[in-house]
Amino acid sequence: MRHGYFRDINGKRTLVITYDPDDPKTSSRRPRRLLTGSSFGKRFAEEIKEYLEIKNEYDGLLADWNARYSFEPPRVRFPIVQFADPHVMNNNYFNIQEDRLGKYTPDIPTVSKFGDLKSKNELIGAELLEQMGIPFKYETQVYLKGINETINPDYLINFYEIDRCAYLEILGMNDQIDYFYRSAKKIYGFSKETYRPGREVIYIFLYDKQNFDETYFVGEVLSAFESMIPDDALIWKDDSEAV
Repeated sequence: MRHGYFRDINGKRTLVITYDPDDPKTSSRRPRRLLTGSSFGKRFAEEIKEYLEIKNEYDGLLADWNARYSFEPPRVRFPIVQFADPHVMNNNYFNIQEDRLGKYTPDIPTVSKFGDLKSKNELIGAELLEQMGIPFKYETQVYLKGINETINPDYLINFYEIDRCAYLEILGMNDQIDYFYRSAKKIYGFSKETYRPGREVIYIFLYDKQNFDETYFVGEVLSAFESMIPDDALIWKDDSEAV
C-alpha cells in the first residue's frame, strides 16, 4: 500500500506520496507530488485515504498501549505462518465463498441493511462485526463429511490483516430440543473435520437468548483473532518483555 498525505501547495490541493511499492525511488526524502485533480492524483487518492485511516487507527492503538504498558508492542512478521492450516482459510478462501446460500426463511425475517436475517441476535452480531471493522459473509456453505451434511454457518468472518478467516456460529435456542440436537451435530461435524474452536470456527453460546451479551461476543471474536497470531510471528525489541 502506498503511504502519503494531503497538503496545500501554492494554493493547490496536493497528494504527497512518501512510499510506493512500484517505485523504489519514492521516499519521504524524495516524495512524489500529484495534484488531486490530476488523473494519477484521482487514481491514488482513495488508497492514500485508506492508508491514513489505518495509520490513525494504529497511532490511536499505540497511544493506548503506551498509556497502559512500559514497553513497546511487538511488530508482526508477515506473512504469518500458522501452526496448522488444515483448510487454508485465508483471505482468498474468504473472497471466493458465495453467501446467502441458506434455504430456510423464517415467517417473519429480521430486515436490515445487511439483508434479511433470521433473528435479531444475528442482526446484533452483524452490527458488532461491522463496528469492529471485520468483513463478513452471511450463510456461506461448507460440507462436513463426518456427518454427511452441507451446512450454512451464520457468518464467515475475515481477519484481513493476518490473512485468516473463520466461521462464526451464534447458538442461542438451546432450550429447544430439536435446535439443541442440530447444534450438537453441527459442532461434532466441525470437530470431525478438524475445524478447531477459536480458530477455524468460533462458537457464541447465548445462555440467555433474550439478552445478547455484546461484551462476550466481542471478547470471543478478538480472542480468536489473537490466537491466530503465533508467538514466533511477534518481534519484540530486545529490551521488551511481554508480561
